[in-house]
Amino acid sequence: MENQVYRITYEAFSRFSNSLMCCRTLEAVAASFRLNLKYLFNFHVFRASYCRGNTYLHLEVTAAGAVITKQGHASFLSFEEELLERRVPRHWQNLQELQLPQDYSQPAEELPELWGWVIQNDENRHIVVSVLAGKSRLFTRKDINFLKLVAENLEAKLFELCLLQELDEKNKRLQHALDTINEQNQVISSIVEYQQEVIVERTKEVAAKNAKLLEVSVLNAHNVREPLSRVLGLVNLLEMREWPLEEVRQNFLPRLKTSAQDLDIALKEVIEKSTADLIELKA
Repeated sequence: MENQVYRITYEAFSRFSNSLMCCRTLEAVAASFRLNLKYLFNFHVFRASYCRGNTYLHLEVTAAGAVITKQGHASFLSFEEELLERRVPRHWQNLQELQLPQDYSQPAEELPELWGWVIQNDENRHIVVSVLAGKSRLFTRKDINFLKLVAENLEAKLFELCLLQELDEKNKRLQHALDTINEQNQVISSIVEYQQEVIVERTKEVAAKNAKLLEVSVLNAHNVREPLSRVLGLVNLLEMREWPLEEVRQNFLPRLKTSAQDLDIALKEVIEKSTADLIELKA
């Protein structure tokens, strides 16, 4: 009979283990315990408090259902703090000395008793497991083996979910960083594009100014050079020998006057053109 009970319980644990393995959220873990834990051992209240770093998870299963909460600070019950301090299993038969929540209250004739254990995998994570049982829901030492298996499976699943959540948070932070980098790249690209437009515009302005300067240079080379060459030619002729005064008056002076006037007109044109272009270039 005892072997048959053990076999049935083991089959129930196998179903529970498979159910827990498929859980991907804390709510699914609570639902799995609500459906399967009652087939493994008797209890009024089953509680498991898991700690990993600054993450605290509390699972509580009663006849009313199962709930799991996540907190960022320690919120152990008084008997759980005692278990963590002593690190040895406890069995309380006198519960009046303990400060228990309202859902732990049982009638005196139920003869309630509380069992508790601490299971620690490393310095950074551990789980406190407790069972409130009684006369109508008897928990015995024979049930401890299955309870420890349940606790180990639960701890492994909570560890997995914490790691997945941490990975998800890191991925979100990484995505946020990538989004920020992309935004900065867009800003930088806009700045570079604007600078390129400014460079193109300034290049056009410089090219236009150079064209103006070239035009002034050509004007100097042609319009001014021609009358100046005539003046210099006439001066050279006068210097070659002594010319009669009358011939100088009749032939050379009119030509010198005409060339000088042409040179004056060319210089005025160059000055006006240069002055206008310089004003435009400075603008």
